[in-house]
Amino acid sequence: MGDGDVRVDKKVWRAYLAGPEVFLPDPGAAAEVLRAVCARHGIVGVFPLDGAVAATPGEPPAAHAARIRAANLALIRETDLVLANASPFRGPSADDGTAYEMGYATALGRPVFAYTETADSLLERTRAHGPVTRSEDGAWRDPAGQMVEDFGLGANLMLVDPAITARGRVGTHGLYQGAEAAVAAAAAWIAGQPPSPEIR
Repeated sequence: MGDGDVRVDKKVWRAYLAGPEVFLPDPGAAAEVLRAVCARHGIVGVFPLDGAVAATPGEPPAAHAARIRAANLALIRETDLVLANASPFRGPSADDGTAYEMGYATALGRPVFAYTETADSLLERTRAHGPVTRSEDGAWRDPAGQMVEDFGLGANLMLVDPAITARGRVGTHGLYQGAEAAVAAAAAWIAGQPPSPEIR
C-alpha cells in the first residue's frame, strides 16, 4: 500500500450470547458450541464468561455479584447484537438474567434474536408445569387465580416483541427454533445492512 492509501476491512460483527448456559456444569463447552454456530455464519460469539470477574478476598457476595453484572453489561455494549436463549429455565419461563439482558440490549438499540429449544408456547409450558384452568371470564388461571398469558407466544410478550421488531419471522411462537436458526436470521439481517466498514 502507498503512503496515501487507506485499508478498508470488512466489519466484524460480534454477538453477545445471552442465556442460562453459564449455569451448566461445563459452561465453556456450551460456549464453544455457540461460538462455532456463530462462526459458520461469519459472526463472532461473545460469551458472558468472557468478562468473568473472580471474587476478591473478603469481598461480600453482593459486591461480587454487582461486578459480574457490570462486566456482562459492558460486553453487551461492546457487541453489535444479541443472540438470546429464551428457553424455559427452572420453570416454564426464560431465565430472568437473560430477560434483563434482552431488555438492556433493546434499550441500547441492539438487534435481539431470541430463540427457544422447545416448540411449546408459554401457555403450554405453564400448563405442563402445574395446574392451569379456564376461569369463567375465559382467561387461563393458575391455582392462585393469577392469569396466565395466552398470546400464543414462546415467551412473555415483553421478550418476544422487541426481538421481532423490524425483522421477518419464520419461527416458533414468535421465537426462532434453536440457536442455528437465530444465528442464520442474524446473518441475514447483517447482510441487509448498509456497508459499515472499519477503517484501520
